[in-house]
Amino acid sequence: MQETRLQAIVREDVLFSSLTEKAKDNLCQHCHIIKLKNDETLFHQGGDAHSFYIVLEGNIKLYRVSPDGQTKVIEVIKKGGAFAEALMFMEQIRYPLNAAAMGACEVLAIPNKLYKETLLKEPQSALKLMGNMAVKLHRRINEIEILTLQNTRHRLGNYLFGLAPDPAAKQCVVQLPMAKQLIASQLGMQPETFSRLMKEMKLQGLIEVNGAEIRVNDLQGLLAFGH
Repeated sequence: MQETRLQAIVREDVLFSSLTEKAKDNLCQHCHIIKLKNDETLFHQGGDAHSFYIVLEGNIKLYRVSPDGQTKVIEVIKKGGAFAEALMFMEQIRYPLNAAAMGACEVLAIPNKLYKETLLKEPQSALKLMGNMAVKLHRRINEIEILTLQNTRHRLGNYLFGLAPDPAAKQCVVQLPMAKQLIASQLGMQPETFSRLMKEMKLQGLIEVNGAEIRVNDLQGLLAFGH
């Protein structure tokens, strides 16, 4: 029998790989793939969190909207990333954020209740999920540290440095993964501040900008930009 795409995903993903074949088959019967258009909403803040998700294609932004209508991007989930999985362990399961597609996107929806029941029967998979959540927690702590302890110049310099494929290189070309306005939101600054700092970097010869493509002329200089 030819393996379906859904079966291949469940077989290969780290959150399912240690499950028994019976458990994988059972999950396949209840999981489903959702296709989203650009800016289409996957779920709203406060909605019932009946599922968690894995990004199969494209990117998903997790965000909140402030009372004055400002959008604050909390995180961008790229291909292969899981999100909202920790909610299955909470008593009142509500999505704490909004989720929407950035461009055409596909996600795999996994029912929380069924996956939690599966974990109770197969503790090895529970350990893998805990490990995945621990990595996310560590990354979130680092992000909070950056937002609270670093100035805007340092934040932007570190962000661009983090896009480099080789941190040891002197020069490189990077692609901004999303709109500049969304990057500014994720870095906790106004779009005007983002534009001004990018202009400063260009004037200092650190970068050259061509749309979403950034040529970095001095990679280490990005780290020194905030000092």
